Amino acid sequence: MNHETPGAGRLPRDPKPVPPGSSATRFPELLPARGRLDALRRQHLDVAALSLTVAEGRLYPTDFLVTSMVQRSYGVVDALIDAVDTYNIHAAAPLLRLQLDTLFRAHYAASGPDSDDLAMRLLSGEEFRRMKDAEGKNLNDGRLKDLAAAAHPWAPAVYDKTSGWVHFSLSHMVATVQVSGERELSMGVPLQPHVIPESLWHEVYGASIRAAEELFLYVRGWAGRKGMPPGEFRELPG
Repeated sequence: MNHETPGAGRLPRDPKPVPPGSSATRFPELLPARGRLDALRRQHLDVAALSLTVAEGRLYPTDFLVTSMVQRSYGVVDALIDAVDTYNIHAAAPLLRLQLDTLFRAHYAASGPDSDDLAMRLLSGEEFRRMKDAEGKNLNDGRLKDLAAAAHPWAPAVYDKTSGWVHFSLSHMVATVQVSGERELSMGVPLQPHVIPESLWHEVYGASIRAAEELFLYVRGWAGRKGMPPGEFRELPG
């Protein structure tokens, strides 16, 4: 595993410092959630290594799929912390939606009949949305969300809410225009820190933490059964 980031001043295992003036400085009660998500960011390295080092290091097509998901998740979490630090809901909400997108795909890969076949199809350039599930329905984003709903009942509503920040919508306009009193209206660029309530940042962090933790369960599930006879699982550390 490559633990260094060329050209960066901070290694992936280093905690992200809390910048002066960040949301966690303005709202100290955000610090525990920020710290938890940052710990999960660093834990991505161990989770990725776990799936690659069991089974005597043998590689399966699913390893490419799983490691790609972990890599994507790391990048999303890393950027999401920065976005929340700088009060950038326009980036934080879409990043959370990307994290749920990965979680839903991990659920499908874990619950489908053959994750190696799925990985090979993706490696050949086939897209999820062009594939069909066991009921003959296309695996578009909505279908993947519906299939994952029973296993992750909290996630679909969050996914739908964050989708409003991906496509230009009322969410952007409401965040732009503030009305106070009867006749006072203000607009500004960039978005001012006081516009987004602290509660929303707690929601973003809470959903991001849960999504990362539940993604890790799928990765550990793959590591536990990789290369094992059907129905058997190996014990994993931690």
